[in-house]
Amino acid sequence: MSTLYPTSSVAGPSTAAAPPHTMSEILLAPLAELQTLTHTLFHALSPTQTRPPPVPPLGAFLDADAALAAAVRLARAHQGAHRANERRKAAFLALEEHWRAVVAELEHGRQELAGILTEGAERVRSVEAARAAAIPYPELLQYAHSLSAFTSAPPNMPALAPGQPPPPLFFPPFPNEEKMRRGHMNAEEPLGTVGEVRDVGKARTVSPHPIERPQHMGGPNPFRMDHREHQGVFDLDLDLNPDL
Repeated sequence: MSTLYPTSSVAGPSTAAAPPHTMSEILLAPLAELQTLTHTLFHALSPTQTRPPPVPPLGAFLDADAALAAAVRLARAHQGAHRANERRKAAFLALEEHWRAVVAELEHGRQELAGILTEGAERVRSVEAARAAAIPYPELLQYAHSLSAFTSAPPNMPALAPGQPPPPLFFPPFPNEEKMRRGHMNAEEPLGTVGEVRDVGKARTVSPHPIERPQHMGGPNPFRMDHREHQGVFDLDLDLNPDL
């Protein structure tokens, strides 16, 4: 078998061609050689007025065919290697994408962990501050008793019958049934009568010196008719729990 890059055996000056470097040049070199031999053969066999060129030898065609077959085999191997390189490239790109996703997930986890650590530190500081500002139990119980007239019993507290006193030695921090039925306002001091001009909440004062009446006025006449308008009975009903 001849070399991969044969030269034409046609008479003429021979020039040393540079070896091809790319796959296209490797495929085009034997094709160009075969095309030159074919044109020379057809020109030699055609009836012309001038002297035709000599017919190329048969060995030149065989050498060109062998060179073309070798170039095709090399191109096939090159294509296989190129496809393998493309598969490796795709695998590398997928691996790089997976690696980037792993790095992004690690960064997201680091940020979440930093937030958890910050929240944990804040909770520890809150626990320490709450422990330092703890309210003593007697003070807390006293505050609960002060709110007992304004709050209600918890849901798990057993209901007592109306009028039934609470258990002995039991002072819950919520109103009992009697307080809830009577209302908070009814436990205050009753209001004065209609037309009273004294300050609300101020105790009634008694004058140390009685008021002296003139002798000609005398005392009250028991037979005198009282024509003043009768004042209706003022019913002070301020029950704050009408549904109970």
